[in-house]
Amino acid sequence: MGALLAREPLRPYTSRWLCFGLLGKPRPSYLTECWRYPSTAFPPPASQALPEGAEQPDLLFLPMTDWHSRIQRTQHLALGLAAAGHRCFYLNPHLGFQFRRIYCRERGHRISTLAAGLYELHLRLPREPVVHHRMATSRECGILADALGRLMRAAGVKKLVQLVSLPFWLGVAVKLRREYGFPIVYDCHDLLSGFRNMRREVVAAEADLLECSDLALFSSQPLLDAKLAEFPSLRGKSLLVRNAAAGGYGALHGEAVPARSRSGPEKVIGYVGALDEWFDMAAVKSAALRQPDWKFVLIGRIENRAVLALKELPNVVLSGEAPHSELAAHLADFDVALIPFLVNELTVAANPIKLYEYLSFGLPVVSTRLPEVEMFGDLVYIAGGPEDFARKVEEAAGENDSLLRQRRADSVRGETWASRVRQIEEALASRV
Repeated sequence: MGALLAREPLRPYTSRWLCFGLLGKPRPSYLTECWRYPSTAFPPPASQALPEGAEQPDLLFLPMTDWHSRIQRTQHLALGLAAAGHRCFYLNPHLGFQFRRIYCRERGHRISTLAAGLYELHLRLPREPVVHHRMATSRECGILADALGRLMRAAGVKKLVQLVSLPFWLGVAVKLRREYGFPIVYDCHDLLSGFRNMRREVVAAEADLLECSDLALFSSQPLLDAKLAEFPSLRGKSLLVRNAAAGGYGALHGEAVPARSRSGPEKVIGYVGALDEWFDMAAVKSAALRQPDWKFVLIGRIENRAVLALKELPNVVLSGEAPHSELAAHLADFDVALIPFLVNELTVAANPIKLYEYLSFGLPVVSTRLPEVEMFGDLVYIAGGPEDFARKVEEAAGENDSLLRQRRADSVRGETWASRVRQIEEALASRV
């Protein structure tokens, strides 16, 4: 950590002026998208005071990911809780890197309005740390806790729950609980040790976060089981809160899933999500080679450059990241949806959000062997390797069963983020 701290003072300069300046690399969209929302000084002046909260507690989200990079579990929960009447405050994890000017030129904090009752906090730290590279220092925890405390007082917060998604925030959360009595809920939605870029110091700190949390949420049964085996003291304060579908015919609507309108030899085989180290390129390549007349559309930001090798196949399209608002249009165009994950500790512990989204459209899903996918039984196709994956894609594409499509949509009709919010609200009312 010492070497990392020694290099960090240069990061604002090297990243902004070298990469985005001299080398001409464009700023990532999530660093500019956040400023398209109306914002004001932090805490806001009296003339721009936040609407008062209701009886239910406010929520402070201390997240793993940027709101604007990709809509994931934490964002869905924040949107759902805000819709249920809670004021929700989501802390941007870049901690200054998202600002156009560096800390020495502009030190103030800002607050943006993302939606009714949903606010994004832009707090600045001198070193602009990367939250998965190290833990926050004592000084940084003090700066953040002080700023958050001032905001909570200005916003008239009476009851607040901290929803923490990454151990980096541990020191901040403990300070806020000690000073204001705000309970800590740890939302454990991934196996941290499975990420190649998650530093050991952050992974190790998860034990302290689990120990001091008032309630721990887990996104999958394998993840919950693994943590209970490691930390038996969690048994009385753990809750399984799986992921869910945000939309689709089966999730939110009562009408039947429409039949496919497209005919002919070409099929569209699709994937939506990160193209990272856990993406099974061999499985997709095998399927694409066996069916050269079908189109394989991979939608998502490329996090692992090895995935670019798939561009050599003429029927594979790497579409890049797509806004979540366009997800329904893409899924409606798929004949088959894919979950081509390598089977490892990270993916075995995962509960893929995309599975719920796919099923809500009645789509046949081909997946590698993951426990949280297998629990859907004959509604999904489970493959045992690249060649088997290709065969299962062909089988799924040959489906002509409207009742099976409807069964898939029906299977996730109650698996919505609104239902997950109600589950969390009940837990907060009885346990926190």
